[in-house]
Amino acid sequence: MQPAENLIQRSVMKLIPSLSKDAEGDHYCPICGRFVPKTQIELFGKVRIVQSRCQCEIDKFIYDQKQAETLIQRKMIERKFNISELGKRFEECKFYTFQSRPGAEKAYQMARDYAQNFEHHQEEIGLLLWGIPGNGKTHLAAAVAHEVKDKGFTVVFQTMAELLERIRNTFNKKEKETESEIMTALRDCDLLVLDDIGAEKITDWVLDVMFRIIDGRYRKKKPTLYTTNFFPADLLIRFMPLEPTEEDKIKAQRIHDRIIGTSIIIENKATSYRRELAVKRFREMSGA
Repeated sequence: MQPAENLIQRSVMKLIPSLSKDAEGDHYCPICGRFVPKTQIELFGKVRIVQSRCQCEIDKFIYDQKQAETLIQRKMIERKFNISELGKRFEECKFYTFQSRPGAEKAYQMARDYAQNFEHHQEEIGLLLWGIPGNGKTHLAAAVAHEVKDKGFTVVFQTMAELLERIRNTFNKKEKETESEIMTALRDCDLLVLDDIGAEKITDWVLDVMFRIIDGRYRKKKPTLYTTNFFPADLLIRFMPLEPTEEDKIKAQRIHDRIIGTSIIIENKATSYRRELAVKRFREMSGA
């Protein structure tokens, strides 16, 4: 049995009085020290004397149970979305390794402030980092994920394409995890990072999955961090299938509204770092 489940069981056993025999001795609340009298109850026509519990003990039981349930939930999410499994490139994406360049200063500072003050942003407010490909948006998002996780929060980091593929794979009967388990983890984690949103090919199924993910967190007032290569207003078009129905248009609009309405929008104005490195390597190789 897991430690968290043991905690629940121990709390229950301490709180529930024995009905097999009359309670003996005096009981004092272990928290406040108050004397707690016994109570008579009738069970199957027989009177029993049971030990009552102080409100302090009841409150502690409720608190311990919630803590244990939170721990169980946290462990489940971490097993399914362990960010340590995302590879060396992701592991190296920290704030101190970010190559700050002209145009990235504001994005860097706001991302760092968000991570450092995450305790105050848990109520729904997330980030939307946008800019051209290769200018460090994913690095900043990963740096936020690392710092928030180090504070003890549960973090899920996924590219939108990888996430959709993972959910699609649950349709295979041989797959151990279920779509419901994945969706629950995405809904309940403390911070969800969706990298490269807007790049996915939209179908009715993709639109439905995206809506359920984003709407689920919206309803629970959980923050989400998005990165995208597209201007925020243009994301609405990116969320539309090729021949959208009226229902598709409404769903896309609701997704867009939830993203824009719950995000601090930050443009990373830096040029592409990857392109600059490629140009530098080319020049070195050509002797220019």
